[in-house]
Amino acid sequence: MSTHNLLWTSGWDSTFRLLQIILIEKENVQPIYIIDKTRRSLKVELEGIKKIQEKIKELHPEAYERILPVWYVEEDLTLNKEIVESSNYINSFVKLGSQYSWLAQFCHNHNLNNVEISNDKNLRDDSLTNFLMTNYIKADTNTKDQDKYNKVGTIFKYFSFPVSTLSKRDMLVIAKKNKWENIMYLTWFCHKPRKNKACGKCTPCINVIKKRMGFRIPPINRMKGYIKIFFSREFKPAS
Repeated sequence: MSTHNLLWTSGWDSTFRLLQIILIEKENVQPIYIIDKTRRSLKVELEGIKKIQEKIKELHPEAYERILPVWYVEEDLTLNKEIVESSNYINSFVKLGSQYSWLAQFCHNHNLNNVEISNDKNLRDDSLTNFLMTNYIKADTNTKDQDKYNKVGTIFKYFSFPVSTLSKRDMLVIAKKNKWENIMYLTWFCHKPRKNKACGKCTPCINVIKKRMGFRIPPINRMKGYIKIFFSREFKPAS
């Protein structure tokens, strides 16, 4: 039985993938969580991981045994020259979150490959997932820009993207079909929680609203998100 290395934050996409692995594919999973003490959502994410594990154990005790102990990573990382250059290059085309560089460096340091990273489907021209699908993941071998492919690959060669063809709504449909809702609704996404509630205004909350998943945010905070979107004049429903 193979073991999947999965970056798991207790978020929607990575939790969906974890459930796919243990319940549908019936294989083992090694969850990996990178600890960032400056992250305001650290506490609720760690609590989310425990709650999700407890719910899986309650509902699917046999599948729960396929989850290896979470690898909590807390180490100082220094980015090498190649990863820094790759990050700068990608940022000249599309916004690249700094976490991808750190994750790549972590994988490099530990000689890890095919680490599963759960980026959902996003067809917007300015989205990282769309950029990766076009220039790396699904790049046409006959027409691709080899230099661009190699530079992007400096960071992303360590990862696989098992849910990049699924939107969050697609995952919701599959979750309901498989009766996973009680687990999926324990997932977390907000970067600036207030009293353990999603703030509605941080980037992940705004993305959740744009992806028609706003029901996961308390109504008052959700309204704050809609107001922020309206005044930003950027309201384009994410694909």
